[in-house]
Amino acid sequence: MKKWMIAILASTMLLASGCGANDQGASKPKEAETPADPFYKYPEPVTLTIAKPLNPEDKTLPAGDTVDNNQFTRYIFDKTNIKFDYTLTAKSGDPFTQKVQVAIASNDIPDVMVVSEKDLRQLVEAGQLEDMSQVYEKYASKQVKDFYATTNGKALEKATFDGKMMAIPNIVPQGDAPYFLWVRKDWLDKLGLQEPKTLDDIEAVAKAFVEKDPDGNGKADTVGLPGSPTDLVNGDNGFASIFSYFDAYPSYWMEDKEGKVSYGSIQPQVKDALAKLRDWYAAGLIDKEFALRKEAYELMSGGKAGMFFGPWWMPWGPLGDAVKNDPNSNWVALAAPLDAEGNFKTHTVPVSSSFVVVKKGVEHPEAAMIALNTTVAGERGTDPDAKQLDNRVNPGYWPMRLVIENADTVTRKHDMLRDVLDGKSKPEDMIPEMQEIYAKAKEADFDPVKDLGAWQPYFSYTIGSDPLHGPLKPAENLFTSITKTMELKNATLSKMEKETYLKIIMGKEPLDSFDTFVEQWKKLGGDQITKEVREALGE
Repeated sequence: MKKWMIAILASTMLLASGCGANDQGASKPKEAETPADPFYKYPEPVTLTIAKPLNPEDKTLPAGDTVDNNQFTRYIFDKTNIKFDYTLTAKSGDPFTQKVQVAIASNDIPDVMVVSEKDLRQLVEAGQLEDMSQVYEKYASKQVKDFYATTNGKALEKATFDGKMMAIPNIVPQGDAPYFLWVRKDWLDKLGLQEPKTLDDIEAVAKAFVEKDPDGNGKADTVGLPGSPTDLVNGDNGFASIFSYFDAYPSYWMEDKEGKVSYGSIQPQVKDALAKLRDWYAAGLIDKEFALRKEAYELMSGGKAGMFFGPWWMPWGPLGDAVKNDPNSNWVALAAPLDAEGNFKTHTVPVSSSFVVVKKGVEHPEAAMIALNTTVAGERGTDPDAKQLDNRVNPGYWPMRLVIENADTVTRKHDMLRDVLDGKSKPEDMIPEMQEIYAKAKEADFDPVKDLGAWQPYFSYTIGSDPLHGPLKPAENLFTSITKTMELKNATLSKMEKETYLKIIMGKEPLDSFDTFVEQWKKLGGDQITKEVREALGE
């Protein structure tokens, strides 16, 4: 008798005798082991090994707490009986990235990690990840699923390969994308200027801030616009909003005039934006020293700049120091420059940029989802027990810190606060997080001098996010992943791009050197990258 027939008969006899596999002591399917409870507490501790970047400079942990033993790790353990064993750690940045790459290459990843889109694709191709499709459907909390619903399926799609959900994605608040024009209203008032709206208005205000001594110290020591020392376009104090005014979107993949997806950095509109910035720099309207500065924000905090481009949350950043150093400084955020039709052209951010992955074969893959549910409830304050958590501690110390929130969360929170301030609703009508922000700000009379920490989120969600209700016209990046040639060539091409832009703006190379850059970009790998991107998008 053939071997396969013997095997079938043996299996049949085994089942007929009532001695199935489960009766022999084998484990049950994973899904049968854990009840379908998004906040299930295991009867015995469940340990997940994890990768974690470290930030030695951060001093927010209380004395006695550590990266692997702090209020967040204890909160999750108390709630779920899930522990984390930090088996892969390194300083954040390149050291951690390199260590993760070694783990992936050697097929020795920990049970859970938070990875980039590039790493996610690499792990999927290598077959190292657990399929999380059923885990998500069965264990994701209603709160988490409701958050993902605000992305219209785009976030989950980012983590889906061949119909399988291979990771749990974050949700990037879309309000983080626009770089608004932050301006000192007190300087405008002193010089008799209106809030700038157009490109010409911005130029006029910059000129006045340079020439008319807005700080009143009798010295010619103020600048019109700072610039980014690291990334002229999308960096802090970058000029993304000037480029988008000209329909230019460097580093984005956009449809060109022929309807094909092409690299935004080489489009002719970029040359128009560079020409304008070149003129401003030559006229002294852009900080002459911006390329040499370690940190452009020192100009705002030092009271030497009264206008710059940045996202809605700037009060949490340099404006905090600016107001602390000069309580009389009065900043406003504006959607400017507006185009001829009155629109503020801006860009979007990828709906997801980081992902929780689970190693294939992990005994309790659902534990990762349960821990994430618990983290989200704790961060958003929807769990009453979360009131014990000190929000002054860096949230990066959550074991698996993944921002999962409404895609339009910034405008929602802005509207909540505005309705309370306008008397349209009561503070208790807001979500717990905003109730706390409002209560602390009110207790300090909304005064940054009395309590800067209470003022920062309040001012961000009111003044900072006001322009999000303006006439925004966002452009979407059609490709946010990485191709094979990108991995090999991107460092060289990006360096060439940034150096060319910088030299053109600073007048060290003629404007037409942009055309030479475009030719070189194509020859040195750009054409192949474009081909790969179009293939990935099905063109």
